[in-house]
Amino acid sequence: MGLTIPVILNSVNNLSDARYAAGMGVEFMGFEVEASGERYVSPDLYKAITAWLSGVQTVTELAVLTPAVLTTIQEQYQPDFIQFESVEGISQSDLADLPCIQKIIISTGQEAKIFNNLAQYIFSEANYVLLELSDWTNWTEFQQLITEINTAYPVIWSLPIEKEDAALIQEIELKGISLKGGDEQRPGWKDLDQLIDILEALEEN
Repeated sequence: MGLTIPVILNSVNNLSDARYAAGMGVEFMGFEVEASGERYVSPDLYKAITAWLSGVQTVTELAVLTPAVLTTIQEQYQPDFIQFESVEGISQSDLADLPCIQKIIISTGQEAKIFNNLAQYIFSEANYVLLELSDWTNWTEFQQLITEINTAYPVIWSLPIEKEDAALIQEIELKGISLKGGDEQRPGWKDLDQLIDILEALEEN
């Protein structure tokens, strides 16, 4: 058993999400490590959650990667991958030895502009590129364009996916998708229904 497509569960901040997703075969698990983040995970909480996980690659998520931030992450979190939106004080060539995911947020109305010039935005040294189009509700109408991008680049797609989209996701052979975790209402209790629905729809028979 497992998932038919690689999945990264971003913004994890509780053990309920982490353990369920790991058990379902999620390949990557992301944790927000900036104190200002909505679902910030401290080094101690990160260690407490990941201590329960096996077979999952951990990802620290942040907006801007600088040399100082990189040192802190490597010392306090020691993730398998670092996910960032931009870099400062770090050259692209410096990323060659750093397992990383480059996140590109595409706002509504900018899809065509960025898709048609995607090479200008992507760091060639990034292991994966996470394209976030969470507001692109009509994404299913652009299967050909998505397929072309997916063929040319190692893209993980963040889309408003529903369980009914599982067959289409497999048909266009996406290299990966991004889902997001949620908050616990109280320790040990949370509603996993939506996450369960999507992961079960992507599960191998």
